[in-house]
Amino acid sequence: MALFLSTDLKNRILGGITDRLAGTCGTAGTATLSIYDGAQPANADTGTGVSNLLCQIVGIGWGSAGLGATAGTANLANTAGYTGTCIMTGLAGWGRLQSVGVGYNGSAATFRIDGDVGTSATSGLVINSVSFTSAGLITLLAAPILLP
Repeated sequence: MALFLSTDLKNRILGGITDRLAGTCGTAGTATLSIYDGAQPANADTGTGVSNLLCQIVGIGWGSAGLGATAGTANLANTAGYTGTCIMTGLAGWGRLQSVGVGYNGSAATFRIDGDVGTSATSGLVINSVSFTSAGLITLLAAPILLP
């Protein structure tokens, strides 16, 4: 038999995830999205491999009160999206949301979520274009974190 989570539990779990990515666990900052070319690594604990960094978008947050987790999904706080300047020209392959938290028994912890990037609403990380031009602007339009 399958296990099912209540919506309140999903929202609580997502609140914890977005809390860590928003940096409220000690960094007082927000998450950074790094977008790379090439293939996504096997997991979020793996290095970036031979992928090239195309763009970084800083200051990403989710919701306000309760960090925006509703119906088992946490959405971006800024509905207009978050913009970054491209570092180099290339084709987006995948992205990594990351924040470093401190205060865990004196140590730091790195919180990451890796995902595919694309212009479709079905992409894990929705951006305005997958074709990057050096010094051009890229906007993260959606990064819903959800629990089924």
